[in-house]
Amino acid sequence: MSVPHYDVAIIGYGPVGAVLANLLGAQGHSVLVVDQMLEIYDKPRAINIDHEVMRVLQSVGLADAVNALTIPYAGTDFLGLEGRPFKVFEPTAPPYPLHWAPNLLFIQPEFEPVLRGGAERFINVEVLLEHRATEVWQAPSLAGLRFVGADGEVREASARYLVACDGAVSPVRKQLSIGQESLDFDEWWTVVDAWLMRPTPLPKRTTQYCWPSGPTTYVVGPRNLRRWEMKLLPGETPRDYEDRAAVRRRLAPFVDTDAIEIWRVATYRFHALVAEEWRRGRIFLAGDAAHQMPPFMAQGLCSGIRDAGNLGWKLSAVLKGKFPEPLLSTYEAERKPHIRQLVAATKELGKVIGELDVAAAKRRDAEFEPTLASKETVKVRQALIPDLTAGIIAKESAGKPLPGAGALFPQPRVRLADGRIVLLDDRVRDRFLLVLRGEEAGSCLDDESAKVLSRLDALILALGDAASSDGSIEVVVDEVGVLDAWMSAHGFVAALVRPDKYTFGGAQSRQALRELIHSLHAALFAPTGSSQGSIGGDAGVAKKSANI
Repeated sequence: MSVPHYDVAIIGYGPVGAVLANLLGAQGHSVLVVDQMLEIYDKPRAINIDHEVMRVLQSVGLADAVNALTIPYAGTDFLGLEGRPFKVFEPTAPPYPLHWAPNLLFIQPEFEPVLRGGAERFINVEVLLEHRATEVWQAPSLAGLRFVGADGEVREASARYLVACDGAVSPVRKQLSIGQESLDFDEWWTVVDAWLMRPTPLPKRTTQYCWPSGPTTYVVGPRNLRRWEMKLLPGETPRDYEDRAAVRRRLAPFVDTDAIEIWRVATYRFHALVAEEWRRGRIFLAGDAAHQMPPFMAQGLCSGIRDAGNLGWKLSAVLKGKFPEPLLSTYEAERKPHIRQLVAATKELGKVIGELDVAAAKRRDAEFEPTLASKETVKVRQALIPDLTAGIIAKESAGKPLPGAGALFPQPRVRLADGRIVLLDDRVRDRFLLVLRGEEAGSCLDDESAKVLSRLDALILALGDAASSDGSIEVVVDEVGVLDAWMSAHGFVAALVRPDKYTFGGAQSRQALRELIHSLHAALFAPTGSSQGSIGGDAGVAKKSANI
């Protein structure tokens, strides 16, 4: 009996696996998804997504459906011992740099059906639920898996690549004997999701009760969903919160517990862990299988979907033969430092919120409150999300990213030559993009640069005061002003953008643009930065398997 073969096999059909299935399915690749569960988990876990997630969802036509299920983030107050704010996060004011609100609150059991429904659009995506992967293996030209269905039937499949989106316990990661590095955070917290059943006094926005007597986070969810995250105190154990009466006693300082109906109580060990390898030959880790972080910036799910966005375009480009396989080495090279920086920022917030020493909390409040009065501690939370610092981005000779390189490229609404007004990404889709700005934009390219851009199938757009098209360069109008302002702030006459909408780099002159284009060509066809050396990745690897 022949073994079915796919371009990509995905183990795990949570949000990360589902987004990756959509991204690859939309590109026409054959995809197999295997998940041991039959139904979507019916309780909330993640509660926040950000504008980068929405941009990924926009690329597969799901953003509007998800947006309809969300509410915008209203800001966060950090309350000290006296009950006064000592630190504040304010929401970003429109116009939003990526079009979508930078942070959105959602209910996960409503979110996941949209993702799975999206994957159902593609006949080239096959989903097998109630099928548990038991082994993975690989050979020089393919990867394979063995899985068993609910009926006990054992089956096999092979694929050019396999992606494990199988969660924090990741049987695939364990089978491959990939270790995890601890980033020094380990605390127990109990999360309570409840429905607000009648009006009762509560904060209008997220509130961090930074009280040593009981550090607690309060989150305003969509509709009447409310969440509390409570740090376990010295002497407490997870079993203490199996008693709903104990949960209500802990909630009593924050809410009238008769006004709520508890939906879910779950106690978690909040970790900061990063897999030592994110790739082994033709097998990749993504989402919680690759990294775990505390929830204080609500970036766990967002980070997993960043993984899918980063890996998705690279897998597709290699599968289509556009770029050589070493491009895939940049997945870990880009995502791992990003996660490390994000975890570091999250840990610092965790220390502020979870301080248990009263004297230390008093010092904290005294330190922050004067700067709050001067607005120095009023921050936009999204400003804490780092840019890319490695991989396919333009760098100085010393290896430092050039200004603007590695940043998310702005997305305005743009007016096209035919009069339509569309979001920039909807015009660009999955291509490289060169944006030119200024009166002499059309003369910036020499013949050699134009050939490189043609080889990359890059779209060339120019920002102008009136939309037009002469067949070579299309002039569009930034209807919002966010892109024009961003390029002006950097002094850029041009910017090169990757298919995942990260900026490769910007140029302030014609010569700099030509150098930038050739730098991109070299980075794509001779990428460096992998910890694995030369990534054909599996060359010379004998077929081997083990039980998951």
